[in-house]
Amino acid sequence: MKSQEQLITAAGHRINTLLLGEPSTDKPTLIFLHGGLDCIDMWRMFPQQLCAASGLAGIVYDRWGHGKSDPLVLPRPGDPREDEAGQPISDIIQHFALNKVILVGHSFGGAVALIAGSKHPDNICGIISIVPQLIMHADAMEGLQLAEKAFYKGRLREKLLPFHGDKTDTLFKNWASMALKNTVPEKPYAKSLEEITSPVLAIFGERDNYGYEPNLALMTERISSPLEVFKMEEAAHYPHLEKSEPLIAKACAFINVLGI
Repeated sequence: MKSQEQLITAAGHRINTLLLGEPSTDKPTLIFLHGGLDCIDMWRMFPQQLCAASGLAGIVYDRWGHGKSDPLVLPRPGDPREDEAGQPISDIIQHFALNKVILVGHSFGGAVALIAGSKHPDNICGIISIVPQLIMHADAMEGLQLAEKAFYKGRLREKLLPFHGDKTDTLFKNWASMALKNTVPEKPYAKSLEEITSPVLAIFGERDNYGYEPNLALMTERISSPLEVFKMEEAAHYPHLEKSEPLIAKACAFINVLGI
């Protein structure tokens, strides 16, 4: 599959993008939104596999502060999920002259994809949200504490350095601090979920160390557009890497039902 990596400007920052295939005006384009500590390369080959299986072009990008994009400037005000769901996605859609898009988000990116569904209804025709992290519940807080221990006393920092370089420490500090922000309420984003108009496929790993049930409960309570839930018994927090084949099959079936 043809691919092209380039830096573009989104929300006033240079972000690194990877274009897979050639977007077409008569087909939607997949836009991939990575997790809280991730980047383009940490998707591994999943975007290429899903694009090939679905027959759609795709755009993968490093959010501000991640991978090869501009470094974060702290303190970062506001709510990063809300911010990332707004202008950056709008600028990406405009830069690549996209018409219809399907968002594919994982973890933090899964939450961003859902929030974005309410902000760009004219462009977003489907959302595939993989283990979205909308609520900082008890299991999520425990997972965060374990991640902090692994970063400062274990090998997590060492594993992240090849992907983020000298941005790693700032990136992790920002990610860990988001859970404590006063801007993040106990049950956030309810209004955004209610305003989603496109169909949603929500994918959860039943062994997710960050937990998933409070997020699923909020989604089923608030989303009125068509919502399909796919629970993967043998998967944890990275089902697209742990069990990619059944996940890709489910995603393609969802895309085909959209009939676009």
